[in-house]
Amino acid sequence: MAPRDRAAPRVSTSSIGGGENRLYAITSLQEQENSPNVVTGMIKVFTFDVYALLDPGEILSFVNPYVANHFEILPEKLSEPFCVSTPVGESILAERVHRDCLVSINHMYTMANLVKLYMVDFDVILGMNWIYASYGSIDCRTGVV
Repeated sequence: MAPRDRAAPRVSTSSIGGGENRLYAITSLQEQENSPNVVTGMIKVFTFDVYALLDPGEILSFVNPYVANHFEILPEKLSEPFCVSTPVGESILAERVHRDCLVSINHMYTMANLVKLYMVDFDVILGMNWIYASYGSIDCRTGVV
């Protein structure tokens, strides 16, 4: 993996009632450019090479539906869909998740649940759920995972 080499949207959570995360907002490209806390690069999901954003500041992980259409596993419907808001004020409803997707980073394998989300700059965004589950760490200064 390499340190972040281009600007990209960042997904951040906000709580709504009951303390549960139900609304996500993609921050502006300007905010992302100023964030040293992410790493981008090529990884494998199943057998597919994808361009990914690894963000320890995120809770969930996401996959672009165009990439997910190549997976052999079918997505499940989320019991509680949630909205993702874009910098231009649009909202996208996240309704489906691909569970237990095989992810390979630097020849290390783990599983991740990937929520389908239409996004432009990345095929996959991996958040804290993946990092926590795999006992991983990210050095954002050097880009080492």
